[in-house]
Amino acid sequence: MFTAFPHGVPLLQNRLRQAAAAFAVLIGIGLGLMLAIGDGELVTRIHFSSWVQRHYAELRLFTNYGLYVFYALFVAVLAWGALRHEAGLRLLAYGYIIAQLVGAALIVRVLKIALGRARPDTTPLPGFESEWLGLSWDAGHHSFPSGHTADIVTSVMFAALLIRNRFLVALCFAWAVALGLSRLALAKHYPSDALAGALIAVLTSWAVVRWWLVPRLERVSVPSGPRWWLGPPR
Repeated sequence: MFTAFPHGVPLLQNRLRQAAAAFAVLIGIGLGLMLAIGDGELVTRIHFSSWVQRHYAELRLFTNYGLYVFYALFVAVLAWGALRHEAGLRLLAYGYIIAQLVGAALIVRVLKIALGRARPDTTPLPGFESEWLGLSWDAGHHSFPSGHTADIVTSVMFAALLIRNRFLVALCFAWAVALGLSRLALAKHYPSDALAGALIAVLTSWAVVRWWLVPRLERVSVPSGPRWWLGPPR
């Protein structure tokens, strides 16, 4: 693939840097709001807002099923790569799976159990104040970090490598922000939970792409590789 298109890997790495930078800006904005308003207070304002209360059922559907759009995308990428014998696409899908398993599953799950932070809707403290119990197997004390946020940010990091259309990439980022906010709206997570999940996802995705995916792509030679990785975004 990349012997026929020698600039493919650098362009892929450039997209990785752009996606990571975009999420860094979003994380910085979220951190600023959290510090200015407060972790528990921000959850309170969002959760009890009139718009959230009117659309609570829709938000539950979105937060529960919003991840499946990207699952379907990468299943399709894996299937198309296998059908067309395009090793680059298969490697991209495998990299996505590895990043999800390492970041959104393993790292997030270990931290949830080890830190035992009560979710806003289960904390016994008033005003959504945070309670940390330490080691806990209780799902009600698995607030930090947010697995949903880590999952969606990982998905968007890899989708940004795949999609050339700028509008669609922006839509993916908006989807990630909306899903992260839905966790606050339903009082399932604090802002710091979502920010930590996003940071874990960005770092894990970066590491998988940089040290697992790129070296393998550089060794693959398939002239019919994914052309949308090449050339400037539209």
